[in-house]
Amino acid sequence: MSQGPSEADVRAPTDGAPGQGPQTAFQRPPGQGWTQYGAPSSAPREKRRNWVAASLARGVAVFIGGFTLVNSFGLARDAAFDANIWWIAVPYLPGLAAAVLLAAAGVALLAYGVAPRMAPWRRWPTLALMAAVTAVAAYNAVGFYRVWSAGSIVPGVPVPLSAVLAVLLLYLLWAALRDPRPRGWPAAAVLCAAAAACALAFPVAQVYFFGTTDYRRAADVAVVFGAQVHDDGRPSTALSERMATAVQLYKAGLVKRLLVSGGVGASGFNEALVMRDMAAKAGVPADDVVVDSNGVSTDATVADTLPFFGGKGWERILAVSQYYHLPRIKLAYAGAGWDVLTVPAPATERTLPMVVREIPAFWVYYLRAIFG
Repeated sequence: MSQGPSEADVRAPTDGAPGQGPQTAFQRPPGQGWTQYGAPSSAPREKRRNWVAASLARGVAVFIGGFTLVNSFGLARDAAFDANIWWIAVPYLPGLAAAVLLAAAGVALLAYGVAPRMAPWRRWPTLALMAAVTAVAAYNAVGFYRVWSAGSIVPGVPVPLSAVLAVLLLYLLWAALRDPRPRGWPAAAVLCAAAAACALAFPVAQVYFFGTTDYRRAADVAVVFGAQVHDDGRPSTALSERMATAVQLYKAGLVKRLLVSGGVGASGFNEALVMRDMAAKAGVPADDVVVDSNGVSTDATVADTLPFFGGKGWERILAVSQYYHLPRIKLAYAGAGWDVLTVPAPATERTLPMVVREIPAFWVYYLRAIFG
C-alpha cells in the first residue's frame, strides 16, 4: 500500500537560510518573484519596461541638453541672436542670468543623458535645474494663452509647443528621480534612436506650432516671398495665396508697402513682376509696391530686402509665405540681425512634401545662424 504524502512534501517552499538545510526545488531565484504555482512573476518584464523608459528619457535629455548648449554658444558669439527662444524663454531674469541658467540646464541634461547614475553632489543640482526649466516652460505655455486672449496672435494649433516641452521635461524629471537601469548596448541604441527622433520631430514641431501662428499687426512693410509661375504665365496656387494674404494686409491698413521678391523660374517668367501685376490688379497703387527681381531663393530674398529695411527706415517687418516656409524665413532674418513677424498664407495644395523638405532645411539654417 502506498503511503500518503509526508508533511515535508506539502510544506510551502521557502527561500532557505544558512544552517537550515538545502533549499527546495521551488527556490525563488534572487531578485525574482514567484506566483502561487511556482511560475515566474512579471517582475522581470517590469524592469524591462523601466530601462526602456529610462533610455528614452536619456535620449530626449541628450537632444534638449545639446540643443540648449549650442544655443548658448550662439548667444555668446552674437548677443543679438538668442536661439533659445525656439524652445524656451526665461522671464524676469536679465539676459546674462537667463543665459547662465539655460547653459547650466543644458550641461545637466546632457550629463544625465550620458551618465544617469549620479552622486548626490550632481543629482540634486540636476533635479533642481530640471524642475526650473520645467516651470519656465509651463510659464511660457500660460503666457501663450494670455497673448492669444489679448488678440496679439492667432495660433493654428491651440496648444503651444512650450506645453509639449513642459510635459517632456516632467517626464525627464520623473526618470531622473528613479533608479537608472542601463542595459549596455540595447540602452545605447534606444537612447540614440530617441535623440534622432527628437532631431527629426523638432523642425516639424516648429512648422506646425510656430509656422501656423499668425503674428500680423501694424508694420512698415510686408515681404512676400515668390513661388512658381506656370508656363502660360499664371501664378501657382501657392503664389496666389501669398499675394492674396499680402493684399489683405495692405487693405486692412496694417502695412504701408508690399515688397514682392522672386526670380526667373523654369517658365521664363519673373515671379516678382508677376506678383507686382497681381498687386496692381487687386488695387494696390504702384508706388506702394517695391520689386526685387533677384529673389531666386529664400537666402537671396533675405539678402536683397535687408538694404530696403535700413535705407527706408523700415523697422517692423511682416514676412508672408506658407506655414511650412516661415520657420526657415524667421531663422534667415534672425541670422542677419532682424526679428521679423510671420504671417502664414493659406496652404490648399498638398504640403506634406514641403514639410518633409523643411526638416533638413531648418537645421541648415539654424546651424548657419549659430556658426555662420
